[in-house]
Amino acid sequence: MINTIMNARQNVGNITQEANAMKSKKIPVGIQLYSLRDVMPKDVPGTLRKVARMGYEGVELAGYYNLSGKELRKMLDDCGLACMGSHTGLNTLEGDAFEKTVETNKALGTDLLIVPWDDLKDLPKLIERLNAAYQKAKKSGMRMGYHNHAREFELLEGRTFFDRICEATPKDFLIQLDIGWAAHAGQDVIAILRKHKDRMLTVHVKESSRTNPAAAVGEGDVNWREVFKMTENEMKLRGYIVEQEKFAIGPLESAQTCIDNIRALIR
Repeated sequence: MINTIMNARQNVGNITQEANAMKSKKIPVGIQLYSLRDVMPKDVPGTLRKVARMGYEGVELAGYYNLSGKELRKMLDDCGLACMGSHTGLNTLEGDAFEKTVETNKALGTDLLIVPWDDLKDLPKLIERLNAAYQKAKKSGMRMGYHNHAREFELLEGRTFFDRICEATPKDFLIQLDIGWAAHAGQDVIAILRKHKDRMLTVHVKESSRTNPAAAVGEGDVNWREVFKMTENEMKLRGYIVEQEKFAIGPLESAQTCIDNIRALIR
């Protein structure tokens, strides 16, 4: 009887430790390599090593630098970085380009294909194309989604383009919220995250500032403490993706500032 009680207590202790470990596990931080577009083409492996030394755990691609998926994967593996997805134009998910895109990304070790933008002038046609590409991607074992800019929050007959895209695509069609652009458009970021949390595997951690277009994450108007409180406790994200498009300092220096500020906020 005593042994049974001790074993039961041990089991409870193990379960508690596992639960605490799961609770304390942080969402990994990656960087969208478009942020480093001025330096990446000059030295892909060297830039990736610098990204890893900063403390980033992964990258999201926006092009392949004339390298194969296998070549890029080796460079990522060599410095301990994961591929956290790819931004790829909708045209690369159509026609003859589709198989090559899938092959490249499978070699990279990711199943996330995110359309970074498209022309919203003919929204019904765009939605038709998104749904067709989604079906092909799903059959190939890939996940597909759409990334917003500010324009998606403009109104079309009383509803935003963003809402219309969400409503007209399947529930497992991914939404990659760009927090900076949503905030720039005056949206309630936390409300959007909460509403669509089951459709988000990554989010873009980008700053928005009314006075400084080159603000790094943590140095603008977004209430990151509240955002991270929500994402860490209510969402099951695979990763945060840092992105910055304008710089007051060099892109590498700015990337370092962003992750340092994120660590101060949630690490």
